Amino acid sequence: MILNRSPIDISRSEGCTLTGVLSVTGFLEDAVTVIHGPSGCTHHNASLLHASLAEIDEVKIPCFLSSNINEEEVIFGGEQALLDALDAAEARDPSLICVVSTCIADTIGDDTAALCRQKRGVPVIYIPGAGFLGGGFSEGIRNALAALLNLADETGERAGEEILIVGEKNLEYEAEENFNEITRLLSLLDLAPGIRFVRHSSVSDCQKIGSAPMAILRESSLQPVGSILGSRFHIPIIPGFPVGTDGTSAFLKQLGACTGIDPGSALRDEEGLISDLYSSFDDLRCESVRLNRTGADPQTVFAAESALGALQMKEVSGSHLLPLPYDPPVGIAGTRRMLNSWRRSLSRA
Repeated sequence: MILNRSPIDISRSEGCTLTGVLSVTGFLEDAVTVIHGPSGCTHHNASLLHASLAEIDEVKIPCFLSSNINEEEVIFGGEQALLDALDAAEARDPSLICVVSTCIADTIGDDTAALCRQKRGVPVIYIPGAGFLGGGFSEGIRNALAALLNLADETGERAGEEILIVGEKNLEYEAEENFNEITRLLSLLDLAPGIRFVRHSSVSDCQKIGSAPMAILRESSLQPVGSILGSRFHIPIIPGFPVGTDGTSAFLKQLGACTGIDPGSALRDEEGLISDLYSSFDDLRCESVRLNRTGADPQTVFAAESALGALQMKEVSGSHLLPLPYDPPVGIAGTRRMLNSWRRSLSRA
């Protein structure tokens, strides 16, 4: 999760690669994550995730163990420390152990991947988490999802019409609201979401993802994960959640193309709902405002400008500055939340 937005588009402004990995593995319900590095890496990330989860009323604390590399391991190697941590993790009887490397472990040259391949009574997967040579939070998410795809059964047959949802942002405020919006759009074509990879899902869920009839990525930055799903499992991919009200029509057309379902009726219903949405914000119509574009995602700005146009609102220098959501607004529901924030902001002006 990016705590401080920066207008500079560099990977290091995102935050730690390790944190990105843990924001995925921490939500795999029957897994234990071993962080191969100093205890400070584990403590810092556990504290950060705990604070982030508390803000969104999530009370479950992910299970993280540290190999506790200290000065001696930095000099002589930390592989035995990792083996001891793996023994402690296995004693918890999980369905899976995720091992995440850190900058220190990679710098001293520990062969973390080789140790993870050793035979154990529980599956162990290795996930790169060091970001000292590049990467960032988003890279960590991609690394974790790509590694967990190795759990999937490549021989599974297509099963039902439940759609795979890939890469939800587990630390964002609106994760469930955005999922509900996708569920609503799928229902317009008599479809339903299935496995959420990875949000409140299990190791057995990960093993079944190859049988999904199609997949929806949370955002386009996950396209490398989508490429694996497409090449390895031949799963059709929709590259992102719909952004703003303009995005829902394109999303429904993509659903129709992937499933062979005619989206015509759904598109007409959606047009009516969009019209109703903007009618409910007639009090904002023709207002003179400015958008706070500082550090904003370009897709967020596009959705906001579309909403301004729909309500005939004008951007005028020196007028009231409107807030933009941190993540691009998803569909009608996300646009409604954005417009409500504008209403509150204008009421305080």
